[in-house]
Amino acid sequence: MDPWQLITTPALSGQKNMQLDLELFREFEKVEGPSILRFYSWRPQCISLGYSQNIEAEIDLLKAKELGWQVLKRPTGGGIVFHNEAEVTYSIVTAIDSPLLPPGMIPSYKKISEAIVLGINYLGIKAEVKSSPVPSTKYPAPLCFSYPAEYEVVSNGQKIVGSAQKRGRRTLLQQGSIFVRNTDPAAFSLLKQPAKEYNAVSVEEVLGRLVGFDEMAQAMQKGFEECIGIKFVQLETED
Repeated sequence: MDPWQLITTPALSGQKNMQLDLELFREFEKVEGPSILRFYSWRPQCISLGYSQNIEAEIDLLKAKELGWQVLKRPTGGGIVFHNEAEVTYSIVTAIDSPLLPPGMIPSYKKISEAIVLGINYLGIKAEVKSSPVPSTKYPAPLCFSYPAEYEVVSNGQKIVGSAQKRGRRTLLQQGSIFVRNTDPAAFSLLKQPAKEYNAVSVEEVLGRLVGFDEMAQAMQKGFEECIGIKFVQLETED
């Protein structure tokens, strides 16, 4: 089995993070190379929206700028995510027909969630993949962490990781936010449609201690290695 490339890019702006994920996805679409698992963080803090959401309809942009939040859209779907500087995000770029993942969007998504669960377990957190379906609504909640979607990662019934996938002709890009530290509740005042509920729990909240980028990324790497059987080439860091 060909090794995957492991990339860590801590402390990049949201724009640079999204550009890099898209560049990796588009390059793989052109010429299939090694699959990639990337871990990154956000600096400054950033609000990201799913590709189908309307930024101006969802976020008070003037107030966001005043409070130091950048705002952008992700290439993947899902809802609004507040990425504080403690968050660790993962992205995967690989072939849709990768032999390490089951065929189909939902089965591959579920398998990746199982790897994330294993990584979180290594930190000492009891987590699981939520398998019960969420009742569908005509108007889904705009905030990603309002409720866990099916096959996402929860701890004690509360969402701790939110993920979404984009598919091209032969490539999948999956991005996921690992909720490491609680965001200041004042940030939610930036929403033009206030969240009616917020059913999430952070890694640090569960553990009762601080968790750094390296500890989080290493636990996640171990989860992917053992759950999916990925072998990685040497760690590569980009600033």
